[in-house]
Amino acid sequence: MTLTLAPSESSGSPGRRYRSWLASRELSVICVIALVCLAMPFTEARSSFFSDRNVLNIARQVALLAIFAIGETVVIISAGIDLSLGSLIAFTGMITALAVTRLGEHLSPGSSVLIGVSAALVIALVIGCLHATLIHRLQLPPFVVTLASLLILRSQALVSNDQLPVTLEAYPGLLSLANGTLFEDSAAPIPVPVVIMAVIAIVMAFILSRTRTGRYIYSVGSNETATRLSGVNVYGVKLFAYGTSAVLGGVAGVLWAAYGGQGDPLAGQSYELDAVAASVVGGADLMGGRGSVVGTVLGATLLMVIFSAINLTLTKPDLWRGTVVGGVLVLAVLTTALQQRRGT
Repeated sequence: MTLTLAPSESSGSPGRRYRSWLASRELSVICVIALVCLAMPFTEARSSFFSDRNVLNIARQVALLAIFAIGETVVIISAGIDLSLGSLIAFTGMITALAVTRLGEHLSPGSSVLIGVSAALVIALVIGCLHATLIHRLQLPPFVVTLASLLILRSQALVSNDQLPVTLEAYPGLLSLANGTLFEDSAAPIPVPVVIMAVIAIVMAFILSRTRTGRYIYSVGSNETATRLSGVNVYGVKLFAYGTSAVLGGVAGVLWAAYGGQGDPLAGQSYELDAVAASVVGGADLMGGRGSVVGTVLGATLLMVIFSAINLTLTKPDLWRGTVVGGVLVLAVLTTALQQRRGT
């Protein structure tokens, strides 16, 4: 049996159709972003929306979402799902804050931050590997495994400090990871999370498109049985997918704690749905085998542009957030289904 390792690598018309499909989806998302931006000058919020402060805030929010949405995309491409990310963000944020503050009593601020962040990321990696093991070795549904993890991690985040947040105001170096800005006095300042997101996006895009591991991820998502029969270590592929998702969720947890200036056990609520929405809007197929890092970043950008628009134009924007995410998700899935029926 001959294995087609990835749609993007296959020869002939299927590969061309797949690249065309991704390009058309990404172009569509860019057009919608442009339409939202073009519509804002006709609202009362036009001056606020295009202000330097709001543009920087949107860029920061896009980066914070895209970081863990990229991990979600890797799992979705492999025909899985990770519903634990919102709770993982809260849990790793609490782990970071507790470790940093308690170690800070005995170590220098730099050492305590380094150990605290490292501990959070290692724990996140273990959680991701546990997900992959339960899903592959015990054949448990990804939905059930990660939903259970969502509940457990949220509970542990609340228990870890008796439901109370842990302040990080004494550690400005850590806070600058999420709130800092490069070239602040220039005409084009860049929030630090944008730089972190860009590095992660470049690395993950390279892995997915240019490495054997990336080809195997697409292959498992397209046809796991054929991939396994061709001699590929499917368990190893799933370890990479779920481990990557969890580690990037841990990175997001550290950054969200730094962004808010505290470890918050209530942080990240429903963020897993934002990650799924960003991935699907960007072209990821919930059935597996399709998706891209660029598409996910564009999907995150679209969501954050819309959120900023409703925050500035509606009196109670928080009440509309779920409507926006749900509506965008349904439209994205519908668009994917229509494109597939047309054979694009």
